[in-house]
Amino acid sequence: MRKVAVVTGASRGIGREIACRLIKEGYRVYGLCRTVPEKKMGIRFVACDVSVKKSVDKAFERILEREKQIHVLINNAGMGISGAVEFSSEEEIEKQLSVNLKGSVWCAQAVIPSMRTARWGKILFISSLGAIFPLPFQSFYSVSKAGLNAFSDALGIEMRPFHVSTCTVMLNDVKTEFTDYREKCFAGDGLYHGRIARSVGKMEASERKGMEPDRVAKEVVRLLGKRKLPSHVIVGASNQLLGLLNRLLPTEIVLRLLAVLYAS
Repeated sequence: MRKVAVVTGASRGIGREIACRLIKEGYRVYGLCRTVPEKKMGIRFVACDVSVKKSVDKAFERILEREKQIHVLINNAGMGISGAVEFSSEEEIEKQLSVNLKGSVWCAQAVIPSMRTARWGKILFISSLGAIFPLPFQSFYSVSKAGLNAFSDALGIEMRPFHVSTCTVMLNDVKTEFTDYREKCFAGDGLYHGRIARSVGKMEASERKGMEPDRVAKEVVRLLGKRKLPSHVIVGASNQLLGLLNRLLPTEIVLRLLAVLYAS
């Protein structure tokens, strides 16, 4: 029996690479995205806006009606909004949290009943190093990813008796269209002495030199090959060093380093 996987944000970037690699591994893959692309590449696309719960419920109802069971869920859909907390609007904050955090929660809720009944399933959340290294002027992006980490851990504990495992894949810089699609707000940059623009500029320069999305896809496939998912995995340059720094260095030192790198 072919396993069924659902990948959110599958129309481009990391999501598309994950979906295509899963197809090569023999999965039947459904890709959720707001606009279905013309080029399908073997992905069974379903129109869905993960920031709208009714849209998520409708998409999963459609897939489950056809497949009866979903074996793997990859919560990848995400977006970025940069700017100072002081000048972030209610709409910007809500949009960031709805896409990156609430959308993943709603997708997980939609797939859990079938996994619980089958007593098997795997749910991966594509997170970021921003979850453990809070990024200045991308505060709500970091909040959304930190929330994903906590949600995944709590969900994993709840679902353990049903043999459903969860994992957050925290990424270092990846070279995708995410950088071009980031919504940037420079309100108050004069008051902040140009630090907003400099910070975002540094981050985007680093992202454009980042790893290829296929590296993430390969890691996702490797993780799915495990009997049980690990709770957290860091993917990217110097990942072991970054994980070690996070565990060993006092929080205050980590925050000072981040200030020098991204807020000076």
